[in-house]
Amino acid sequence: MPMNSGRGATQQSSAPYNRRLVLDFIRQHGAASRKDIQEKVSLSPQTVANITNELESIGLIVSRRQKDLKTRGQPPIAFEINPDAGQSIGISLEPGRASGALVNLVGQIDARCEVQLQGCDRPQLLAGLLELVAKLRRQANARLWGIGVALPGPLGDTELSFVGPTALEGWKDLSILDQLQEATGLPLFHSVDSVAGALGETLYGVARHLDTFFYLHLSMGLGGSLIVGRNNYRGADGNATEIGHVPVVPGGTPCYCGNQGCLERYLSLHSLAEALGLDDAQIHTPDLLDRLDDAEDQALQQWCQQASQRLRDAVCMIENLLDPQTVVIGGSAPQKLVQRLVDLAQPWHRSVRGRPAPELPRVMISQREEDCLLLGAAVLPIHELLSPRLEGLQKDDLAELQAAELLGHRPFAGGRRI
Repeated sequence: MPMNSGRGATQQSSAPYNRRLVLDFIRQHGAASRKDIQEKVSLSPQTVANITNELESIGLIVSRRQKDLKTRGQPPIAFEINPDAGQSIGISLEPGRASGALVNLVGQIDARCEVQLQGCDRPQLLAGLLELVAKLRRQANARLWGIGVALPGPLGDTELSFVGPTALEGWKDLSILDQLQEATGLPLFHSVDSVAGALGETLYGVARHLDTFFYLHLSMGLGGSLIVGRNNYRGADGNATEIGHVPVVPGGTPCYCGNQGCLERYLSLHSLAEALGLDDAQIHTPDLLDRLDDAEDQALQQWCQQASQRLRDAVCMIENLLDPQTVVIGGSAPQKLVQRLVDLAQPWHRSVRGRPAPELPRVMISQREEDCLLLGAAVLPIHELLSPRLEGLQKDDLAELQAAELLGHRPFAGGRRI
């Protein structure tokens, strides 16, 4: 599918955005010539030449002559992402644990690690995160571009931030990430986990050829991200589509946010742990998948029936409000569990997407489970240092300074949230 948003901008201040378009186009297609880029992304030949020269000079892409083309003269040069140009570290934070991966530039996971995080004592939390980074860093064999951290939202100063067992309960702010950046000396960026998961699906997963979709992040909590033009819609304060705290059952189960009947109270791994009488940490054991096959496991089967109906309602609500191409379900929930819920949710409610013979299934399941979250987190340093969003072209001078550092022009000033 062509990139519907593939329209390069021409202002000088749009240089970072144009680099993002070119890099994303090459990533999508595996290899692309300058002519391909000019035609599909609508940039001038000189702009494409400048950008590809820059990206090649810092090693992000490599050029190769195309083979087996029946053309006269020299075959054209095609550009590819350079898998050996470096690695980055992706971290997924959930209550009680942190998972990490060392990832190269084409989305290959070279190493994994997990540590347990107890409570909200800052020195202990920092020590755990430093241990995670140190283990992964020791296995790096190329330049480390930075650290990306995905964590449950909403973030910022809201009534729902750091509230409840599915969030980082007890955290007052994210200054610990500043300490982590200072201690490691690496650029660090952080994002809501649903946004990182959606980015991973966009670059490496089932949504890599989609322009507009909704990502439903089913983990210890429940989050969402609306992707439009291959960028996430942030909302006024960066907390758009916090779907887990939408009340769906009038007078339903009390929620830790202060409302009742919130979707997350029925559709999340935490709600499953509650239904089974388990601690949250026990949900991530292989025993859960074995129990799915036990028809006599009444507690689990009842939860699946109830959760599937809430999923059915959620998909209808998403479709009627946002009209995405499809809904992609990912997160740390096991793929087998998600498939069970999708099967039980059939038939879907009627909606604006419920037409005969749709181009795409109304719901798609991530094929990489939690990997797409770690991949999305790991790509944050490069994606954000080099490829800021169009919405920030006129005001985000910091992004251009950071990109300049990657291009070898000036020192880097620090990380930020996307």
